[in-house]
Amino acid sequence: MHILKSLALATVLLFSSQTFAAIGDVKVLPFVQSRIEGATLPADSKFDEDYYTIGKVTVTEVETPAEILEEKGDEKGLGEVIMTIEKLIALGKKIWAIIEAGRPVLNQNLMTPLSVLPKTDDPDAAFYQMEGWSAPKAVTYKVKYENLFGMTVIAFDYTVVFQYAGKYEGKGNYITGLNVKASNVSVAWGFQFDANSSLVNIANRGSKADPTAGATVQIDYKASSVMRTISTSESFHVTGKGAVTKY
Repeated sequence: MHILKSLALATVLLFSSQTFAAIGDVKVLPFVQSRIEGATLPADSKFDEDYYTIGKVTVTEVETPAEILEEKGDEKGLGEVIMTIEKLIALGKKIWAIIEAGRPVLNQNLMTPLSVLPKTDDPDAAFYQMEGWSAPKAVTYKVKYENLFGMTVIAFDYTVVFQYAGKYEGKGNYITGLNVKASNVSVAWGFQFDANSSLVNIANRGSKADPTAGATVQIDYKASSVMRTISTSESFHVTGKGAVTKY
């Protein structure tokens, strides 16, 4: 039995070094899993070590609930400058929590979302001169953690929401309202889970004369059981033309 557990754990650790692998509509996320030093099974545990060991983490696109697009946030400014390149400026908040202690962060509508706008002397003034914004676009993904029994011990949905195609002085394709929201979070007994998002970089996907904004956001997941810590991350890239690309 101990040999089988060792082989199973070795498989998990080997798998964690792989990149995304498509399995139908499901993608498998690489992850790193480490045993907590000195950890032992709880005396009252009804499960053995395989219950507390993650065997697979998957992500798949699902239908976005209609209410996500109907949510209204409070009116607010564009936030702080967090990144600039030659033709673009990113404003908002660089890092924000989406799940804390196994629960969705409830004040996300109060958070300043990301905007990638034309770099001007006064970005706030430029923003209110912009036009041509799309309706909000949303893409939702479901993430599942399965243990070595094949049980789903952590599951949640997250939705990427943003508006695109904004133009300044008749040119460009810019981004505003970019946010990541969590929902339907489920964490089984014996596990803890947190997740946060951060802006990694911005890029001009167009030309100097007619820029197209691009933004890459990373989501970091931190899970733990009484026996192990598990960390993984994934990234997505959105553009001012409305494209969403997963990494």
